[in-house]
Amino acid sequence: MTGERNTPCKCLPFMRTESDLASTMRRLLSVCGFAVIMAACAPGSPVYFGPPIVTLGGRVADLETAQPLAYVEVCVFTSDTLCIQADKGGSYRVAFLVSNLLEGGRADVRFRGAGYPTAHLELADLVEGTYPDTHCLISRRVTLSRAPVTCLSPNE
Repeated sequence: MTGERNTPCKCLPFMRTESDLASTMRRLLSVCGFAVIMAACAPGSPVYFGPPIVTLGGRVADLETAQPLAYVEVCVFTSDTLCIQADKGGSYRVAFLVSNLLEGGRADVRFRGAGYPTAHLELADLVEGTYPDTHCLISRRVTLSRAPVTCLSPNE
């Protein structure tokens, strides 16, 4: 039996012996087993072990036409500033640390696009989690102030 385990492996030329093959297969199965267990722990969602995060997402659109505003700059102002760009359909998604929220779980989100005034949303009482309906409708109407206009929601 021992002589058989040390014979050259004919199935995979890079394996020198059948014991190398057996050892490699055991390692592969243990890694695969770990992956299966991790997938079973959180079906349908990725496993995340980092610090708590807040995720905002939504759509930016023209108030009068309801057409999406492509490539609008979206900035989240907390104790840190994070800016991203909405996609061509006006959708955006941004994630940041809960520890960056201002007092009262506050964050200011500003939207800036060509031909539109800067608009903002003041959010409060944010906690860890996902807020997928943080939408903003912006009007092209002329404003007499340089201050950002308030976003309107689709329900208004």
